[in-house]
Amino acid sequence: MRERLVGILVALIVGVVVLYAVPRAYVTADLVRDHEAAMIERTADFLEARIDSRIQSGSPIDASMLRAGLDGTDGARYVALDGTTVEAGQYDDDPDASFVETRRTDGQGTLTVTRDRSVVTAEVERALVPLIVLGVLLAAVACAIGYVVIGRMSRPFDRLAVAAEELGRGTFDLDLPRGGVPEAQAISEALRTSATRLDELVRRERELAVTASHQLRTPITALRLELEDLTYWPETSPEVAAQVRRSIDELDRLTASIDDLLDLALRLRHDGQIELDLTAFVADTVERWRRRAAARGRTVVVTAPGPVRATIATEPVAQVLDVLIENACQHGTGTITVSAREAGSNVEVRVGDEGARTFGSEVFGRGDSTDARAPSRLGLPAATELATGTGGHLSLDETSATTCFVLLLPGGR
Repeated sequence: MRERLVGILVALIVGVVVLYAVPRAYVTADLVRDHEAAMIERTADFLEARIDSRIQSGSPIDASMLRAGLDGTDGARYVALDGTTVEAGQYDDDPDASFVETRRTDGQGTLTVTRDRSVVTAEVERALVPLIVLGVLLAAVACAIGYVVIGRMSRPFDRLAVAAEELGRGTFDLDLPRGGVPEAQAISEALRTSATRLDELVRRERELAVTASHQLRTPITALRLELEDLTYWPETSPEVAAQVRRSIDELDRLTASIDDLLDLALRLRHDGQIELDLTAFVADTVERWRRRAAARGRTVVVTAPGPVRATIATEPVAQVLDVLIENACQHGTGTITVSAREAGSNVEVRVGDEGARTFGSEVFGRGDSTDARAPSRLGLPAATELATGTGGHLSLDETSATTCFVLLLPGGR
């Protein structure tokens, strides 16, 4: 957008300068020509007066007398009644090449004064050079100012474009511009509202997926076991046992349908795996959390030995990292450290803080936690489902005295 606006501004400025400069150039050229024509008329008047004075005094009219009244490339010719001709200077009576002014003297002779048109052209050029330079300077200054102003005006829209792209990847904590251009501010508010609503929708969807997996599969499995056990009771008649087995088959179909629906939901969210530098991806995620962590008096840092290639679906992995960092902010202490490194054919991301670990892997299960220090049970089971759906695995580093979660992901292809 910036390039188009700058192009439009430059075209507008050049158009204004041309519309001003071209008529001004014609006017200036006409003024210079009028001035030169007036100059040659005065020269002719001066020489005519001198010739009349010479005739009256009986002095001869010679070239030196004519030359004394000429300037530069002017020329003069005096033709007496007897045909005597006197020339001085660069006389040229071609009207296309010179200005020509003719006088009849008192002695009935003819005086012709000429001025080379190239002199007039040079004077016109000298008069137009400052005008052209001024126009170029005005255009350059206007373009520079316009570039700065347009840059400031378009910067919020550039940030909005980046924010919209991040929103499409599932990042809801957007860095949106505040203030400035009213239109950009309106778009920022709309994106902020949309991000909040989408975050809530995705959170509910994630919770629903985990709840469905836990609340539906568990009782269905228990019911299936009870029905299978019922078929082995001696009190159960063969007809009832056959009906129970048909019911078990229907339960299996129901279980398969639930699994297919949950898998489909995961695939829809996790499609579009790309190979990327996991270190840069983690750094971008952490950058989004720095401001929120700082508001709670916490610091988030990234440590990595260098680029780490991985093939991941960016949206769910970013959501898992958001859950882990959010838990560290809410329940942890000290500096939050996020690191990425290669782990054989896989890669791993570690999210830890400086607080003592007082819980184990049971934190990934659903239910009430008896430990106030344990992270939110609502987010971690969902994060576990997301990690599994991407072909990864979320675990707790139980060998560390401090809290540290490990997200194992596929390596680069």
